[in-house]
Amino acid sequence: MINHTIINNQMKKVLFLAIAGFMVFTANAQIDKTQLSLDVSKTNDHNIKLLSTYTWKRTLVGTSEGNQVVSILSSVTMGPDGKPVNQVIEKSGGGKKKPSKKQAEAAEYIKNAVELVSKYIFMSTGQMVDLFNKGTLSVLNDNLNAEAFNFIIKGDHLKYTYDKKSLQYKAQDILTLMNGDPVKATVSFKFVNDVNTVDKVVLDLPAKKIKVDMTNMDFAKKL
Repeated sequence: MINHTIINNQMKKVLFLAIAGFMVFTANAQIDKTQLSLDVSKTNDHNIKLLSTYTWKRTLVGTSEGNQVVSILSSVTMGPDGKPVNQVIEKSGGGKKKPSKKQAEAAEYIKNAVELVSKYIFMSTGQMVDLFNKGTLSVLNDNLNAEAFNFIIKGDHLKYTYDKKSLQYKAQDILTLMNGDPVKATVSFKFVNDVNTVDKVVLDLPAKKIKVDMTNMDFAKKL
């Protein structure tokens, strides 16, 4: 005997999935990637211009297996190329006057990882356009997501989240490689006097069992 209830439920599921798939397809089809990439780039360029009128401090603390290996306090400004310029104010190792060889190697490893991740956090206008044109875009609630693989380095994976209306950064999730070693970065953003800027960066460097926490603070207008 045929169970019509089961058949009707199955037909409803198929119809629901078909409608949902059509809605996703329609939403994606309506996104003009080129125009969106230009709008996001324009917003970012304007924000960098505003940020260049500020100076701030950045703390960096690196630990290996729970032990601090480096602590750095820097003064930061934006350079003419739209990239941050750091001037070290204080630097120390794991609480010792002279860092050990292991600490020195870890500090150098951290320095290289930070420089690599900075290339992702502060991309050029051309790179941002490529991200939107070549990457996968999706909209969820108030978030606009851009995701890409093999973007700067083969094997990398990045997912950037923007506010759908303002097109300002909300978060960045970066997975890349440094000489074959995985580098994972989680970047959060905040507003300082209506200027969008990096708040915190957390690095996970599992090959060396190193974790790095960076925080931007004490923003002040340049005189």
